[in-house]
Amino acid sequence: MEYVHKPVFLLTDFGYQDAYVGVMKAVMLGIAPELQIVDLCHSIEPQNVISAAYVLRTAVPYLPAGSVVVAVVDPGVGTQRRIVALEGERYVLLAPDNGIATLVLQCDRWVRAVEIAWQRVASTPPSATFHGRDVFAPAAALLASGKLCLEQLGKQVELSALVQLALEPQVRSDGIEAIVLHRDRFGNIVTNVEAARWGIAPFHGWQCRVQDVTLPIVRTYQDVPSGAPVAYVGSSGYIEIGVNCGSAVERFGAEPSIVLIPPSKASTSPE
Repeated sequence: MEYVHKPVFLLTDFGYQDAYVGVMKAVMLGIAPELQIVDLCHSIEPQNVISAAYVLRTAVPYLPAGSVVVAVVDPGVGTQRRIVALEGERYVLLAPDNGIATLVLQCDRWVRAVEIAWQRVASTPPSATFHGRDVFAPAAALLASGKLCLEQLGKQVELSALVQLALEPQVRSDGIEAIVLHRDRFGNIVTNVEAARWGIAPFHGWQCRVQDVTLPIVRTYQDVPSGAPVAYVGSSGYIEIGVNCGSAVERFGAEPSIVLIPPSKASTSPE
């Protein structure tokens, strides 16, 4: 039988200090040597499911149709949490049912989901701490190579029953209260406020209050002096906080209080 191979994209918090990523790839290639395996990111902050949800959301629009995405940021590994495979219109996602799929569930169109049974993809019980190797990798390889279809991975589950994190911005009297979704390697802070959804655009009167500092929403880092903090619409459409030639995380901390202030409530002289 001739199989049609689909590309596999990996997103984990495993890093490269250990052999975890390489071992996952070895398992997949042992099942389907012709697989094309692409690293999306392995530098997610350890156990940070929210950050992984953001990175996943911002990466999948650029994947080729038919891709298989494996997202393993799994602090509940070895517990009763489910491993699920979600079939969307453009790609299939394999992930722990821990909220990592929250943002893609809200933004993409999904057809169905199944709970992966390890007995369908492996001959021996999985370890308690490395389901990436023992369940995710063989399931992805079998699915991407066409040796198994989604229905053969396990029983169907309702999409509405999947775990979703509370990542919605909160509207309050003085504006929109944001939370931190992600901190990138440059020290930029990505919030959960999507600019287009709230009508936020650079130089349109919106302000961003970070801790006790109020910033206008501008277009790019160079709209403020070197070393100055800046609020802007990031490349993925979310409001971000940065420092021109510096780090917002160092300036404000990893989890600062952030409020987006509409023009009607904004002060005339932001700091």
